[in-house]
Amino acid sequence: NDMTDAAVPLGTASVERFAKQDRIDVPAGVPSLEYTGIVFSARSDAADVVGWVRFQAKSDDWSRWHAMHIVRSVTDETVMGGYRSDIVRAGRFELRFEVATGSRLQVYAAGVFDNRKDADRTTDEAAKSPDHLKKQAARAVPALITRGEWNAEPFIGTPQPLANPSYNYMTFHHAAGFSATSLAEGLAQVKAIQDLHQNVRGWSDIGYQFVIDRGGRLYQGRPFLDASTTLEEVPRLALGAHVGGFNTGNIGICLLGCYHPPEGSFCQETITPEAYDKYVETMAFLSENYAVAPTSIRGHRDFSATACPGDNNYGLLPMLITDVENFVLSGGEVPEELTIENYPNPFSESATVRYYLVEDGIVSLKVYTTTGRELAMLADGFQQGDRWYEVEVEGSRLSAGHYFYRIEVAGAGNRKTTRTGTFTVVR
Repeated sequence: NDMTDAAVPLGTASVERFAKQDRIDVPAGVPSLEYTGIVFSARSDAADVVGWVRFQAKSDDWSRWHAMHIVRSVTDETVMGGYRSDIVRAGRFELRFEVATGSRLQVYAAGVFDNRKDADRTTDEAAKSPDHLKKQAARAVPALITRGEWNAEPFIGTPQPLANPSYNYMTFHHAAGFSATSLAEGLAQVKAIQDLHQNVRGWSDIGYQFVIDRGGRLYQGRPFLDASTTLEEVPRLALGAHVGGFNTGNIGICLLGCYHPPEGSFCQETITPEAYDKYVETMAFLSENYAVAPTSIRGHRDFSATACPGDNNYGLLPMLITDVENFVLSGGEVPEELTIENYPNPFSESATVRYYLVEDGIVSLKVYTTTGRELAMLADGFQQGDRWYEVEVEGSRLSAGHYFYRIEVAGAGNRKTTRTGTFTVVR
């Protein structure tokens, strides 16, 4: 769970039935660390779920019951909530719920957190952010559903810059529920997650910079520091709260829904083509405009002990990195045949030759003089198809003049395809 510092094992639930209500008590084990709050995740078909928590002191006495803040998904049976205070605790806790008689409620996970450790409202180190990278976005800009459109509550406190001194990672999350395919569902679910993060976890706002629904829509998470409402001018991003102690410079993007089959039958969703394409487009935009290399894409579990972003998403990361690299290189265009080009041209110090392979093959890419004398081997060996590649040409090693390069790809059945290009070195 994105909101916990440590999971806590749950005991067997007991049910007491009354005329119109069922009371369900769920004991929890001893947490592995001190905590100031607890959270739970459940499934229920009840129209209304209310709950409380009590805490065991060292004397084995139990506290009174404290009402929990509970948030329901609008599209599925996901129920999440919790309780926090300024008291630091170490002992066990017990959860109590009431639902209409005959309704189902299953608590499948619980955990604790210590919000004394939160850097969500840091006002010193994060404020040392450098000047922003660009004022105008490169190439295609993803459409964005703004905070105003999903009726966000105000940020609590003052947002702080994300970069310190740079943007370092893009992190894939899942919401572990709160699935949404339509726009109406997405608007409601992003609002519900903000409710959880502000009123249960105690964060300043929704923890992520961006959210994506299963229909492939991109939602603004935390507010931009320059009051932008689009990505056109590459807005300054605010510090988030989504990866524990690794939030600085880390751009969090959450996928609505549940994608971790070990959790149960309710958590077996797989990413839709629309949502995957939006991840590629968004991460390519962030890579180009915020200088985060596609190889710096991570899953939440790479930073802490969590199942997030779910097994069904985590296994996609190598392919996602490749697809984002390709998108950056191509601007989203996918050639239908072997393609090669170079830029800048002419050049003096260095230039880039990039090429697209339609299929797997043995690649040979060489540089020649105009008389046909071979000067350099830029690529030699097997490479996978359906992707772009880049290699550098060092102009400092060449005399001023004209040159050409030739790529040969031996594909299936030793079928060979070639392309040539030229460049000019100037002094």
